[in-house]
This record gives sequence, C-alpha cells and structure tokens, in this order.
Amino acid sequence: MKRVLWTALVLAAACAQQQETVRNAPAAAALEPERDGGVIAPGAEPHKPAARAAGTAARAAAAPQRESGVPAAPKITTLPSGVTLLELPANQNAIVDVQIRFRTGSVDDPRGKAGLTDLTARVMTEGGTQALSAKQLLEALFPLAAELDVRVDKELTTFMARVHKDNLAKLLPIVTDVVLHPRWDPAEFRRLREDAVNDIEKRLRQGDDENLGKESLQETMFHGHPYERLILGHASDLKSMTVQELQQHAGRVFTADRLEVGVSGGYPENLGRDIAQALSALPAKSQAPAAIPQARPHGPRFLLVEKNADSTAISIGMPWALSHADEDWPAMSLARSAFGEHRQQNGRLMQRLREARGLNYGDYAYIEHFQQEGGDQATAQTGRARHQQEFTIWLRPVRDENRLFAVRAALYELARTLGDEPFSAQEVEQTKGFLDGYILLFDQTDARKLGYALDDHFYGMGAFLASWRSALRGVTVDQVNAAWRNWIDPAKLEIVVAGKDMASVTAAQLATDKEIEKFPFGAKGDADVSVVSVDRMFE
Repeated sequence: MKRVLWTALVLAAACAQQQETVRNAPAAAALEPERDGGVIAPGAEPHKPAARAAGTAARAAAAPQRESGVPAAPKITTLPSGVTLLELPANQNAIVDVQIRFRTGSVDDPRGKAGLTDLTARVMTEGGTQALSAKQLLEALFPLAAELDVRVDKELTTFMARVHKDNLAKLLPIVTDVVLHPRWDPAEFRRLREDAVNDIEKRLRQGDDENLGKESLQETMFHGHPYERLILGHASDLKSMTVQELQQHAGRVFTADRLEVGVSGGYPENLGRDIAQALSALPAKSQAPAAIPQARPHGPRFLLVEKNADSTAISIGMPWALSHADEDWPAMSLARSAFGEHRQQNGRLMQRLREARGLNYGDYAYIEHFQQEGGDQATAQTGRARHQQEFTIWLRPVRDENRLFAVRAALYELARTLGDEPFSAQEVEQTKGFLDGYILLFDQTDARKLGYALDDHFYGMGAFLASWRSALRGVTVDQVNAAWRNWIDPAKLEIVVAGKDMASVTAAQLATDKEIEKFPFGAKGDADVSVVSVDRMFE
C-alpha cells in the first residue's frame, strides 16, 4: 500500500514543464529515445530550455549514439564505502528522481515480528527527522513540490524522492536525514503502528475482499518460506513492537553494504556520488541478507476464508522460479497475455468467464508477483524484484452461488491451454502485436526507467524491457506452447476462496454448465482443505 509523504501535486500552469508525461504507445514509438519522458503538459509543446549549462551540454554532446529503442546502459559503480551507485544518463528533463534502495525487506523480519521492516521504513519516512518533526517535514516538502515515499517488498526497501531540479539542493538534506537521522518519535511510532494494525483489521479483513484473497494466497503458497508473512505484518506482532526494536532493526538492515543509490532525470553531474557520500555514515556492515530457497507446493491446497461478505473472492496460484532473466520469459509472457492480461479484453479468461458467462468484472493471470497501486501502475512493477516468483490467477469477486463454477471454469480453461486447445498461431501473432506496443508504456518516465534499471541490476541483466520486446518478435507458437506446458502444473496450484458459508463449499453443487461442472478441483479429501475465520488471518 502506497504511503506518500508528498507535497503539492501541481504548481499551476507555470510548472507544466516540471511534470513527466506518459505518452501513448504509437506516439512513443515515433519519438527518439532522447526525448523519452519529455517534460510537457497535455497539449503543450515540448519544453526547450533557452540555454544549457556548460557541463550538461558537454555531457549531452559526449553521449554515445545508440540504436533507436535501445536505452543507454546505466553506469554502475561500487564505491569504497561499499555503496553501489547506479546512474542513468542525465537528460534535459526538469525533474530529478532519486531512489535509495536497500537489500532488505520482510524476509528480514524476525520470527514473531512480522511487519517490522515495513513499519521501520514508514516511521523513518513519515515520522520526522532529528531536525524536523513529522508536521515540519510535510511543511518543508510542500513548497518544494517534492515527493518522498518508501516501498517495502519481500527482499527490497526503496526510499524514493522526486523534485524539480531547481529545488534539488533543498530536498537532498531532508532525504538523507530521513535515512541517517530518523526522529524515532514515540508518538509518531504509536500513530503509524496503529495505522498498520487498522490496515489489517479494518481494511484487509473487513473492506478489501480482493486483496484479502490475494494476501491469503501469498501466505498459503509460501507457507514455511521467508516470503510467507504479509509485508504489512501481522496484527499481534505489530502490537508487540516497540520504538526501540525499530531503531535496532534499522541499524541491522539499513547498512552501506546493502545500499544502492540510483539517479535519473536532469540531475547535476555529481549528484549520485554526493548522496552516496552522505549515506556512507550508515553502519558499514550487516549480516548477509536472508537466503531465499525454492518454494515448494504443499498441502492443504485449499484455504477457505470465512467472511461475512456479499460476494466471493478467488485467488489461485503456485510458486516458481521464472524470472526476467529466464530464456522462457518472452514465450511465457505471450502465453500469459493470451490467457489473461491484466485488465485487458484479449485473454481467454476474460472472454470466457466475463464476456461469455458474465460471472464477474474481470479474470486475469500473472507470471510474476503483481500489485496494483493506481490507475497507471499496471505497467510499472518496479521495486519488487524477487529471487522467488509465482504464477497466479485472479478472479474478481463472483456471486456466492457461482463461486465453485468460477473456480472450475478457470481451471478448465487452464487445462485446455495445456491439452485440447493450445494457443493458436493467430492468438500468438495478435498478442505479439499487442505487447509490442504495450511494453513501450512500461518506462515512460525517468522514475520508471530508474526502477527497471535497479531491478535489472538485482537480476544481473541489462535492458530488460528492450530485450523482452525484441525477443518477442522471434518467438514461435510452438515455443509458446512448449514453455507454457513446461512451467504450468495444475496439480501444484493452491486455491483461496474468501466469502461466507465456507463450510458448505465442498458440498455445493452447480448445474449451470455440465462440461465445466464435471471438471475436478483436485482436492484429495478433507485433509486438503482448510477453513479459517477471517479474524484469524494475519493475526
């Protein structure tokens, strides 16, 4: 869940040149890479500075020429302090993006302290610094039109700052103080801890059925694994935490040897090194990050979450090791898109569960962890790079009387892709055309470019988006179906159903569609099904 310590969203028309614009795919393909992320307002002409600073002009003239569509490689340096510096080529944009990323996340939460890393990062970002109270921090950010945020995932924690370059010098001391000198105000700690507990007890358990199903699936798929516990935490664990525990945890995991500093946009030449130098005051060393073993499917395969709700949420999935760096990624991305691209109409799941039968609002599939955080975030899944990934199917809520039919229908359609109805040459070619344009949306801003570059470094690869888009063009229908059959194993899928009257689910019978009705769930008796009250989830 995004938590932003941010300022003014708009400084009126005079600041239009300070905003990055997301172009549509056809327009993006027609523009040169050097103009990517142009600082323009809708309908306005591209911003053209009257003059360039000498240093910036010299760097622009010396920039290496590259093939259209292929981004310039970032410069990656390991400094004597142990900090890694990643610099994208500076450009003429007015906005500067800084990401301060640590190789730590919820995997480093001690047993009985689920949510410790997330709460620690929130208190650091939102609770003030030694120089500024929480209120003063907000008041300092507002006139700068700056954004300051943090994202905690399983293995990564990223502090993100964004500001117009004219205000960069004023923002930097605030950003470094957030990391180096948090206030650790007991009152702010209690406020943010209570907010986290309420997020679990009120939003997740009571008001957000879709994410209840998704997060329950995460804890089911990764039971006994370092990824098991909710990043936000467990309610009882959060209630037991003290501000002293947060301070100690920060000293253990936010260290120089785990730190990577990334910069992009129209930044001055020494920005990255200046930030890295300031952050070299962090503790130098820490214990090695938690080992991430291969997750294995296990029983029970079915988790039924009892909740008084008007509809039923359904999530299906299994862990696997597919990643951006895998040679099967292009073929699998084509298959996934043809089966169920997020919020697109072209997938089989969408066409056959929603369009043909009207079961719900949408049905999608994913080949890596996905988290929706806003209207334009479907194409910008950065800061969540992981050594262990997952295949999931998300069925948006259905009427209770249709829930078992919906599960059977999804499994039936999945089975058909592996047997009687593999992806056709026409489907593959149409999906290639769609993805060829869609991928252009993924890095439309300097912040997204930086996020993907940092993720690429995590995976030990370069230019993922450009390589992915290029590789798609050569993938054949036979390769798509072979990869899909190799990776997908319906017998390993785990299923979460969240709704009311779960005790009756296994006895329910539907006669709406005889062919799908006969399709088995795969449960091997009562031992393969667990029924849990929603009040016990994430406790």
